[in-house]
Amino acid sequence: MTKIAAVIVAGNARDAKREARAALSRGADLAELRFDHMDHVGPEVVRSLSAAVGSRSIATLRSPAQGGRGPPASNRDDLMKEIAAQRFAYLDIELEADGDRAEELRKIAKRHRTVVIASHHFPESANSSEVQDALESCAAIGDIAKVAVPAADVESAIQLVDLVRARASRKARSVVIGTGTAGMLTRVLADESGQEIQYASWGGAVVPGQLPRAVAKRLRGRAPIVLGIVGHPIGHSLSPAIHEAALAALDLPGVYLPFDVDMDSLDRLLQAADRLRIRGLNVTIPHKEAIVEKLDELDGDAERLGAVNTVVIGEGWTKGHNTDVFGFRLSLRSLGLRVGDRRALVIGAGGAARSVVDVLLREGAKVQVTGRNTKRAESLAGSFDETVEVVPLEALPRSGPWDLLVNATPVGGEGFPGGLPVPEPILTNVGYVYDLVYNPPTTPLVAAARRLGRPATSGLEMLLHQAAKSFELWIGRSPPVEAMRRAAKEALS
Repeated sequence: MTKIAAVIVAGNARDAKREARAALSRGADLAELRFDHMDHVGPEVVRSLSAAVGSRSIATLRSPAQGGRGPPASNRDDLMKEIAAQRFAYLDIELEADGDRAEELRKIAKRHRTVVIASHHFPESANSSEVQDALESCAAIGDIAKVAVPAADVESAIQLVDLVRARASRKARSVVIGTGTAGMLTRVLADESGQEIQYASWGGAVVPGQLPRAVAKRLRGRAPIVLGIVGHPIGHSLSPAIHEAALAALDLPGVYLPFDVDMDSLDRLLQAADRLRIRGLNVTIPHKEAIVEKLDELDGDAERLGAVNTVVIGEGWTKGHNTDVFGFRLSLRSLGLRVGDRRALVIGAGGAARSVVDVLLREGAKVQVTGRNTKRAESLAGSFDETVEVVPLEALPRSGPWDLLVNATPVGGEGFPGGLPVPEPILTNVGYVYDLVYNPPTTPLVAAARRLGRPATSGLEMLLHQAAKSFELWIGRSPPVEAMRRAAKEALS
């Protein structure tokens, strides 16, 4: 079983000792002591930590060239020998900085049966053959070969997962880490793919993509449930925070990952879903409509609208759902908005707009749509049996009034173009403003509406309702909605 190592970064031996003991008491198997983060490291510091927690620690003196903190240690040779001579469970030696004296360090370490980790950290992305070569070089001088490499994209992470599985099948003791957000898959599947050690954060992450100790512990020894969101960009999304809270509340061995992918990478992700243990995905801009043709089956709402925001993945099959419909309908009710026989204006012509128009029509509203792309708006309007009128943006000042305006574009959202999706004077002709954008919590559109004395809301409630439905479809259990709501609000605060 993969061992969990909590990475301890502290400025002195006293703090390192305290943090290491705390991490070990809370389920970490090991504490990685980062000596390069400590001030004034000398023999006394090394011996003190060895006596206190060495039997359950990895001793690491990372060089600046390999991501260590501070200038190169002028006495690295002497420090490494001192560390090797103490009773630590593991000793990390670097392929380049320590390669010339690796045999000497290994002999010293073996007196205490210390396991030697030979490591190499790539500063930039590398192809799989370069990673393989580095692993073989590390294996030649250590008991465990460890390589960390920035994962440029999801495809790079998939290659790393396949690589470490191949090594595990040969009983080769390895740690292969894809750093960065795209590389999180390598950490999530560490136990399942046969990695020797899972390096987890204790406090803040030392490198991007590191899993918190609590998440690593939840995954260990259990079949992982991988969920995620696909789109571009997705840095603004609250979905990871919401679903991680749900998984933690139910103590499920799962994670929810952001997959920032283009269409080609989306294809490869879906093709690899089974071997990556992916059970479900949310879909956001710009893939909601394009993903439809890539799936094996659609539910009624997804098929009727030609838009998918949730994918359930089984063994060899995929099914698309549209929980935006469910989420928007419930949010209208929770807000007390009755739209029967009312006039509604929907801004946008993408997958989210289709879901909104569908709900409004079914609730009996008279619907108009507008947007920058009139042809797309006309295509959307023509896809419904009921009458949906298209109003060009330039004609809005001469139209209205509307009881409800719904923004179904990303304009004003984090990571998207700022400003308003329609000119501000239009809002004086609107009874209620509903912006599906939820990040920031007060969008430019919501702020403008309130300045003009119009009631307005963001899309947070819709997000929560559709997220809860997605979770239920993936897991088959009632979601902890209040935990999800608290996580969303905390992430936005």
